Amino acid sequence: MNTLKPDIVIVGGGIVGITTAYYLIESGINCTIIEKDPIGSHASGFAYGSIGASKIQGPNYPLALKGCSLHNQLCKFLPEYTGIDVQYREKSSLRLAFNEKEKQYLLQNDSNHSEVEFNWLEPSQIFSLEPSISKLIIGGVFVKKSMDVNPYNLLSALHAAIKIKGAQIIYDEVIGLKINSNSSLTVNLKNAPSLLCNKIVISTGPWSSTFSNWINIKLPIMPLKGQILRLSKPGILENCSVSWSGNYANLKSDGLIWTGTTEENQGYDESTTIESRDQIMQSAVKMIPDIKNAEIVKQTACIRPMSPDNLPIIGSFADYPQIYVGTGGLRSGITLGPAMGKIISELILQNSTDMDITPFSPDRFE
Repeated sequence: MNTLKPDIVIVGGGIVGITTAYYLIESGINCTIIEKDPIGSHASGFAYGSIGASKIQGPNYPLALKGCSLHNQLCKFLPEYTGIDVQYREKSSLRLAFNEKEKQYLLQNDSNHSEVEFNWLEPSQIFSLEPSISKLIIGGVFVKKSMDVNPYNLLSALHAAIKIKGAQIIYDEVIGLKINSNSSLTVNLKNAPSLLCNKIVISTGPWSSTFSNWINIKLPIMPLKGQILRLSKPGILENCSVSWSGNYANLKSDGLIWTGTTEENQGYDESTTIESRDQIMQSAVKMIPDIKNAEIVKQTACIRPMSPDNLPIIGSFADYPQIYVGTGGLRSGITLGPAMGKIISELILQNSTDMDITPFSPDRFE
């Protein structure tokens, strides 16, 4: 059996894997991507597509700012280069409070984000901006500049860009990984010849933990299921998106209101459920009562990668410097993805990055 010999193999064609490949190729380094499913089949393709740092706390915040900056660059370049409209846009958003406790949480959270322009609005100001919002609110935080993108289109454009630039994509499943005596790696595939490489990037989302079965590393990534509804209800949410207590509703570029989401520990089950549909609708109606009359056009589900401390895993292992990991974006995967890919590419190219990634070290679980 023949063995292919690329220098760098990236396992996983979601937002992290594909941006890692993109930035490597931009630097003149080719790579091979292995992806077992069609483009956008999982979390990166079925995500909400919100891009922003205003809701993000702790070590993820500078990572999110970097992600926002990179998205801005990508979403200007990719449509012209590939002809694919990623539906990137800037739109104001409102974060609602129904009681004093929620108000204080919003104000305390935003006071830590000096880079984000926000204002507290009284109910009358909010109703003038978006009349459909519930009259039970006591106010909300107005964020002037929020961004969103169509995640499936973004994935498609990134895949098209790296193929134009010469990357090889193998649609197959990895069934084993072996570290050889000279520190090279043998990647075994289900339906194709093995690959021999010098470096590997593991970016298979909630399936990343599988690699712990083949080599002596600990990757305690778990799946967290989330569901989204796409609704038809003309005439509302044209001026801004809204969110409350982890829920959101936004009129997207496809003319539908995307609203969600759930957090379900259901293993690797990616099916939609009636219970989650009803839960999402209940939260949406609380924010915008008129949504109760909306038509449900589509319901989607995906599983997000979640680490034990809810932080991403980015970098290489001390004992295995040829093995890199990029996963664990959880509900912020689209925002964080390009930053994670850029950082991994820099670590591969120059063994350093300008951001402190200590909190994200793969070795923290040992």
